Amino acid sequence: MELNKVRINHGFWKKRKDLNINSSFYAVLNSFKKSGRIRALTNEHYSNEKPHIFWESDLAKLMEGAFFTMQQKKNKKLLEICNLIIDKIISNQEKNGYLNFYFSFHEPKNKFTNLRDRHELYCAGHLLESAIEHCKATGDKRFFNSIEKYIDHIISIFGKAKGKKRGYPGHQEIELALIKAYNFTKKKKFLDLATYFIEERGIDNKNNKHYFIEERKKILKKEVDFDPSNLPASIRDFLNFGPDPHGTTSGKLGDLQGSVFRDLEYWQSHLEPINQNTAEGHSVRALYMFTAMADLARINKNKELFKTCKTLWRNIVDKRMYIHSGVGSAHIGERFSFDYDLPNDMAYAETCATIALIYFANRLSKIELNSEYADIIENSLYNLLLASTSQDGKGFFYDNYLECNPGYLHFQQRRHGVRDKYHTCSCCPPNITRFIASMDMYIYNEYRNSLVVDQYISSELNILEGEQGLKLNQISDFPEKGYSKINILQSNNKKSYIYFRIPSWDKNMKILINRKKIKYETFNGYAKIKYLWKKGDKIELLFNFEPRLVRTNPNVRYNIRKACLFRGPILYCLEEKDNGRNLNKFILDSSNNITEKNININSQKIISLLTKGYLYKDTKKLYLNDKPKYSKKNIKFIPYYKWSNRGENEMLVWVNEI
Repeated sequence: MELNKVRINHGFWKKRKDLNINSSFYAVLNSFKKSGRIRALTNEHYSNEKPHIFWESDLAKLMEGAFFTMQQKKNKKLLEICNLIIDKIISNQEKNGYLNFYFSFHEPKNKFTNLRDRHELYCAGHLLESAIEHCKATGDKRFFNSIEKYIDHIISIFGKAKGKKRGYPGHQEIELALIKAYNFTKKKKFLDLATYFIEERGIDNKNNKHYFIEERKKILKKEVDFDPSNLPASIRDFLNFGPDPHGTTSGKLGDLQGSVFRDLEYWQSHLEPINQNTAEGHSVRALYMFTAMADLARINKNKELFKTCKTLWRNIVDKRMYIHSGVGSAHIGERFSFDYDLPNDMAYAETCATIALIYFANRLSKIELNSEYADIIENSLYNLLLASTSQDGKGFFYDNYLECNPGYLHFQQRRHGVRDKYHTCSCCPPNITRFIASMDMYIYNEYRNSLVVDQYISSELNILEGEQGLKLNQISDFPEKGYSKINILQSNNKKSYIYFRIPSWDKNMKILINRKKIKYETFNGYAKIKYLWKKGDKIELLFNFEPRLVRTNPNVRYNIRKACLFRGPILYCLEEKDNGRNLNKFILDSSNNITEKNININSQKIISLLTKGYLYKDTKKLYLNDKPKYSKKNIKFIPYYKWSNRGENEMLVWVNEI
């Protein structure tokens, strides 16, 4: 649903959205100012850091969040801030349309020479998405026209025609932006370029040459005559002289298929996208590509491409997704590893990857009605995404552990359970900011001209101009209580279907219309109700929020004989502040009752869960011939999204069980 049709106007998520734009936005903006991001746009003096190859994308994402906000409510201050940045961005544009400050100022001879690593097309995509939302929010086409000129330049460079580059982006994103531009303008050039970038990826052309391999040959041949150790670290890394943050190791000119190209899967370039059946490589790149594939499948009614998307979806959610909807388990490469490899204490599960998973689920839901897509979105929202930002909105997780031992993480030189205020590769903070600003769009959907209620979030929906002819208000007690009420404010007084998602965690959802319990037909995980909806009708949805234990597939070797705890859609965890240290010694007894208790964390009320279990007793011996001993222990759980708001301490999601 477009933002002009739906609005989160009260309740839990309204508070979270307000925190997002009033605190998180300015926290990220200030960190960008301090790092020199904005000054660097016009090649002005920068203070702490040298310009990065994708700083423009960081700014574009942050502004996009502001534009989403302004589509629902005018904000003069936000607009002034963003217009100043837009002016600086546009001032960099060259006569032919090219627009990338890093290459214009610092490497003008290297434009589009390293598509695999240098993010020009990625930056272009984020600029295009931001420009579209700016136009929607303000009606001003200046920014969009500028970026469209850049896209026209890109179209003149890339393609199958003679004289053009047969390349494609190493970091997918522009594909999503191009499809958004097509939907916005109906100009086929955007769709054609998106289609080309997807279909060209991973193929060996008629000369049996893979684009990334040939591109790497040229780079290494050019740089082989000097000592790479004299290069700045950032440049050295991206040229693959030495280890880089994405796990690509160094190599020499003659070692193209060895260490440098040990893994085309990292860029999803090992196969044509339509022939891929497992999620491989960098998780964000992969899921952006899968999302674009789903978009193309819907627009072109391509059943074969949709089948591939479904296959990839099944591989992710059945074998490669964490319980909190995190994806991309490996820290080295920020990537998918292999089936059922889901380590808890070394999980990467990048925040951006889960946002991309939501995009993928959302696009699939526009092709077929299946409650699983909305279930995954709900799980992502209430668990990983809520946890990714600190309670004050000023700190952010990039990786999202399910187990945290600060001492161990310190030793591994990993981030150690404290949200960062700033990071050089600052992709996640502005991304979470723009997503939260737009999450209104994920509450409702449409299926065969009927309304679909996917999320039980307090909101207002106005689709009077459509066939459904409804204006409604939803009041939800989520995540504290399992109750949601929908009031019909206006109607066209025609019988129509409404589909209500039956959550995977409560297959016995109850529905009342005007206080009368009704029986309902089910369809692909939804309650399907046809009714003559009238102004004043009240729909009540009742859910079971009793705590429940969840176990894992035994192929996940890290979680054998362990369980985690949910209440409704909310994942819970142990934290050292409530239970003491060495959380791995705790044992759950599933036969004991679990009770609820209201507590405060930093003056915010939450529902904790209490139960009785056991604690392994300490011993001086390293190895024992006898069975270990244990004592009774009270155990307190808090919502996972609230962890790490009371200082650095241990955390555990999967707990030993007897």
